[in-house]
Amino acid sequence: MKIFDRKKFVDLSQKSAQPYISIFVPSSRLSTDAYKQDKIHLKNQLAAVEKKLEKDYQLESEEINNLLQPGKELLNSSEFWKHNSDMIACFLSEGQVELLQVPIAIEESMNFVGTKPFLLPLLPAITDNGHYYLLVLNLEKIHLYEATRNVIQEVILDPEKVATSFIAEEEDFENQKYLQGQGGVGSAGAMFHGHGEGSDEEKKQSILNYFHRMTNMLEPILYKNPLPLYLAGVDYLIPIFREASKYNGLMDGHVSGSFTEKDMDILHHDSWELASSHFVAERNNTIESFQAKKAEGLAMDSETEELLKASFTGAVDTLFVSKEHKHLWGRYNEEEHSIELEDTQNNGGHCLIDEAAATVLRSKGNVYMTDPGDMPGDAPIAGILRYPLTASAS
Repeated sequence: MKIFDRKKFVDLSQKSAQPYISIFVPSSRLSTDAYKQDKIHLKNQLAAVEKKLEKDYQLESEEINNLLQPGKELLNSSEFWKHNSDMIACFLSEGQVELLQVPIAIEESMNFVGTKPFLLPLLPAITDNGHYYLLVLNLEKIHLYEATRNVIQEVILDPEKVATSFIAEEEDFENQKYLQGQGGVGSAGAMFHGHGEGSDEEKKQSILNYFHRMTNMLEPILYKNPLPLYLAGVDYLIPIFREASKYNGLMDGHVSGSFTEKDMDILHHDSWELASSHFVAERNNTIESFQAKKAEGLAMDSETEELLKASFTGAVDTLFVSKEHKHLWGRYNEEEHSIELEDTQNNGGHCLIDEAAATVLRSKGNVYMTDPGDMPGDAPIAGILRYPLTASAS
């Protein structure tokens, strides 16, 4: 699975077309009926979009077919369905399709037709609200997972770009020495195959050198979408890795044991027990911070229009969006710094809440999809500001 990161989200948020179609459907990782139910979800959404294009955009059948054909072709692509995650995001415009298969559990399919992508359903994939990495340390082969409370999925690492196996590296080193006619064991700590060669200190140094190489390759990948990183593995490897790692999000604690890819469910359960306490504390700290910021005039929980305007001008550091919010139709007038609300979606208009969320992320802020009971106020959005708003700014 390729990581869907903040950069990809930002790139998508800057696309536009007339019309631009966004479809989200739940999907199954495994299937006994060739993913029949998943295909029905997608087929039904394509049919619903077709009706919208006929009614709201007055497009001819040929135009509609050209727009939707790349999506319809997926229904017969057995190769595509083999790589399912928990949700499929399908974006269609100008006869092109962009597809994402991401570990986000959704209950119902949905579609959106406008002039730009609808992106709120993808937010859980890039925020750290219950979202973390798990790195399984195994000298045969490391495994990296991306997980939330509900789902876990392996992030496939390219062995050409990340040194995934200590054992393989050592065997290659030994083979090269043999071919060069040198043979034997080189200088202290040059080889360690887990069979007892060398002193304990030499073994540790050999592993530490490997972890330095591995982390130098792995950490740039993690920083594309920085999330908390938890470790799993036999106890003696953990402190060695911690000595080598420079990753800012490396968390305390680890899942103890010797694991393979067959232990994914156990790893998910045990790692969530570790991670959940962090996210609970983070949520509590954020709520406490919100109230303190509000007392300083640096947070808003009821002034929806003012908060939207602040979002569009880069003044919002953290935006909270209720998971049960309704679309808020309208437009932001940049010249007059005003919001023009509309009762319905007109002329391909976009949801202002979705647009605000994308703008906050583009300005390097954070956006959290939040349960209604955890929202700081009763409004559909709330936010923490970077600076106080002046009368002219609001």
